[in-house]
Amino acid sequence: MDVKSLVYNRNVVEFVTVAKEFCAFLESCENHTAKSFVGACNKVLPLLYYKATLLPETEPLYDEDTESFVTEADYSSIENKVEFILGQHNHYVEVNDPRIDELTGYFTASIAEYLADIYQDLKNFVLRYHEGNEYVMNDALWECISNFKDYWGIRLANLIRAFHILAHNNIDLDKIEHPDEENQERDTSDWFITKRQQDFDQNELI
Repeated sequence: MDVKSLVYNRNVVEFVTVAKEFCAFLESCENHTAKSFVGACNKVLPLLYYKATLLPETEPLYDEDTESFVTEADYSSIENKVEFILGQHNHYVEVNDPRIDELTGYFTASIAEYLADIYQDLKNFVLRYHEGNEYVMNDALWECISNFKDYWGIRLANLIRAFHILAHNNIDLDKIEHPDEENQERDTSDWFITKRQQDFDQNELI
């Protein structure tokens, strides 16, 4: 397959469309409630994963690295918005991760951080792709596929699991606590991370 045919392949164009919508969704996510945000993520994240698996393989054509557009401020903006929306439900217990604490068996991951990680890669990819230079588009695609395999793909898979739990495990998403409420007494029994730790503890007893 020549470069032009590859970068305008139907699966590539559809992935670009979904990636662009995902980035736009996160950039304006402050308009969502926790419940609507979780509902939207439950739809877009599995679609994004599926579309990524259909991308055709390619090889880089340039020796130098591709240009990066996403700044640290852009990354922090996404992370902070998501963290505010989800409040106490932003952190969850990860499984099958090499960083799991040997004593507790827990590794706490941040949904906001994972989404910002994925956003960074996909936003850079989309902006490079829309430059219109087919060689640049090819190398952007190659880097995106490589990063999916090695980095953000597993984060995306973990997030699909996390948002499934948030949507279907009777977690009250209408009661969100924010950082400025940290010093107030609170009932943590309904927190996402508390429920996951309880589940793990119960499994240890079986």
